[in-house]
Amino acid sequence: MDRRRVAVIAAGLVLFGGVVAVLRTTGPDDPAAKPTTSAPPPTSLAPFAAEGVLVPTPGAPPETPGGLRVLAGPGRVQLLWTGDAPGYEIGWGRDGKIDRHRLVAQTATQVDGLADGTRYEVEVRAVDAFGQRSEPARGQATPKAAAEGEYALLDLFDQADAPDPARWRLAVRPNCARATPGRDDDGRRLVISSNCAAAPAVLRSRTPFVLRDADDLGRFVVETDAPGADGELALDLVPGPVSTVAGDGLPPGAIRLRVASGNGRTTAEVLTAEGAPTTPVRAVPVLEPGLTHRWELALRRDGARVLLDGEVVATSPAVPGWKDATALVSVSGPTGQRVTLSLAAFDAAPAPAPPAVPAPEVRVAVAPAPAPSSGSTIPGVTGGQLRMTLLHTDPSPTAPEFTLAVGDQVVPLRPAVPGAPWRAGVGYPVVADLPAAALVRESDHVRATVVTGLRVQATHVDLELTAAPGASPSPVRAETTPLNGLESVLARAEGKVLDAAGRPVPDGLPIQRGRVVFDLVLDGRSGQRGSGLAGLAGFTVRLDGDRVAAVPTNLGGPGVAGNYRLALDTGDLSPGPHMLEVKLFGTDPTTRPMSAFISFSVD
Repeated sequence: MDRRRVAVIAAGLVLFGGVVAVLRTTGPDDPAAKPTTSAPPPTSLAPFAAEGVLVPTPGAPPETPGGLRVLAGPGRVQLLWTGDAPGYEIGWGRDGKIDRHRLVAQTATQVDGLADGTRYEVEVRAVDAFGQRSEPARGQATPKAAAEGEYALLDLFDQADAPDPARWRLAVRPNCARATPGRDDDGRRLVISSNCAAAPAVLRSRTPFVLRDADDLGRFVVETDAPGADGELALDLVPGPVSTVAGDGLPPGAIRLRVASGNGRTTAEVLTAEGAPTTPVRAVPVLEPGLTHRWELALRRDGARVLLDGEVVATSPAVPGWKDATALVSVSGPTGQRVTLSLAAFDAAPAPAPPAVPAPEVRVAVAPAPAPSSGSTIPGVTGGQLRMTLLHTDPSPTAPEFTLAVGDQVVPLRPAVPGAPWRAGVGYPVVADLPAAALVRESDHVRATVVTGLRVQATHVDLELTAAPGASPSPVRAETTPLNGLESVLARAEGKVLDAAGRPVPDGLPIQRGRVVFDLVLDGRSGQRGSGLAGLAGFTVRLDGDRVAAVPTNLGGPGVAGNYRLALDTGDLSPGPHMLEVKLFGTDPTTRPMSAFISFSVD
């Protein structure tokens, strides 16, 4: 490992050799550490260079971005342009006024929560490493409502209780993800926020996907900015009552469109348990984070097609062997990821969703014998269906038979799809049909026991209740608060110490005393992933705890990112290890400073 590389920390937390050290917030111009009751961090810095230190200085303002394209969509506008600046400032507004602004580090962005039929003025300015602005590239666009067409299901996720509980169920591991209606800049779309890395959040449609009796069997359509960085998007059609399907455990007959992002590229393929191949038609272009795209899984009698924004990108000979299926939209990615959905639609045969009935929480235990239960049966229902996924470590090649104890009833727990793979570490979807007498509520929950001696864990538990004739179920309550907010963060710092000639030093070798060069890169694109990008006021540099430089980056407004080279005099340093600390400050007092550390040795 290169010890001259910068280690970055947020909110004052850093790990040194397994020991956690907490850094306090800073006062004006980065004084020594103070207690947490100290003044907030500065929002501007005065230039400073200690004796023997050379700091970078600004040059001419950057050039205006080129080739601006403005694309209107439902409630949104996409802006795409060309340029090589480290950052950009986006402005937009209506009635001829630019009154909203955003900082980005990529040459594309999307503005959401706009009013259809209203003309918006937009502009893009390049921002250099010192916050200097270019002249703007200007445009305008009028968002337009989605063409609803003839769909068996169409959801624009623009209602106050999105996702509509009558249409969708969210299947996740406990406390791992939440689906909530968008607000403000996320307006008129669904936000899926995650707390768990690589744990899929799955939206299950309560409306079945039913094939047409035609050559064009049907299309499953989603408009979303998923997959995010290092994430996945999956559209599944499964012939059975499932709530989720394991990534590597597709049951027989299931058809999946899998879109994966990683290593700077995006791939799209059709997956089946039977191993139908995918033939690429054209390469999937690089998808900029945060931009909404339209993905379609089109099923035909002669095979399946994958479409991106209306263009075929892949084909497969996969043909469904079923008439109707459960439709799932699944997203996964790093911890803290937020993705959005703007549309989900079935271009298929008409089919109704069953009436939605509020269901209590189900607490599932796994034991060789059921525990006694007490309570009263749920009124106004004639029964229910309990779906869940079982995780296990059983090495057997075939699944055993399970039973489920609910209330004082014991019922079979059968595979949701016959022939689903039973493999250790792979989710196994099961379902149980429950009579009304089994639905005993204890306080605010229903207790269920998977009766087995195997080591099994029940996940993604989902109870569907059937209303009695004439019953008037209460509305199903929906979540409204996401698990994580869209916090604006500063650019990510990367850097290294070079010798006096600006050349890398072999790993582990000391640097000759006299002068060293410090290369600092503030990467806005990496800092922007999964969050907003905060304005940069500047940074300070400390050498062994002594402040040696302060570089402001807000000359024409908040900075974004950039490359910086500093020269430091090391003639007075003692032989041995030394430490550089770089601290970034935002132009907003609520922005958390970022600290980065680099160690080096001197002869």
